[in-house]
Amino acid sequence: DGYINITENDGDNWRQIKVSQLPNVPSTAFVNDIKADLHDANVVYVALDNHKYGDFKPYLLKSTNKGKSWKSLSGNIPDNHLVWRLVQDHMAPNLLFIGTEFGLFFSVNHGETWTALKGNVPTISFRDLAIQKRENDLVAASFGRGFYILDDFSALRQVTESDLNSEAKLFPIRDAWWYIEQSHLSFEKDK
Repeated sequence: DGYINITENDGDNWRQIKVSQLPNVPSTAFVNDIKADLHDANVVYVALDNHKYGDFKPYLLKSTNKGKSWKSLSGNIPDNHLVWRLVQDHMAPNLLFIGTEFGLFFSVNHGETWTALKGNVPTISFRDLAIQKRENDLVAASFGRGFYILDDFSALRQVTESDLNSEAKLFPIRDAWWYIEQSHLSFEKDK
């Protein structure tokens, strides 16, 4: 039986939670990722994995009370998509991303429902995710197929569940830089 250890006083005391105590998680599962919420000190997310026992289900849970109780966030993640990583947007608390065995997903409602990120991303295992805060880029590392970058995902901060069910949505545009090529050498015409 694996464990999750939680401290609320900078490591002076620890509370231990057995993996088998988590709702609907087998005792043989191990922790792939654990993340503290960036916006709420009471919230923690954990992704677990039981594939070594032939179980590829996504075990993704959230606690809103520092690990005292847990709720599954695996709702509409496909059954065979075990979850490797979770990251949360640094600006929009409700926007989450996960890397799974067969792709990338995002949620605009704190993980209640998930939407696959497509855009010609191959159906492969994404083992690590990071957000480049300055550029608002999602960087996803695959297992053996390189890195993929979702360039400036900031539009997803405005997406609602109803937007995801509509045919299309127009987002506001941001200012762009105009590039004018200029020689590095200063040449003057003969007078």
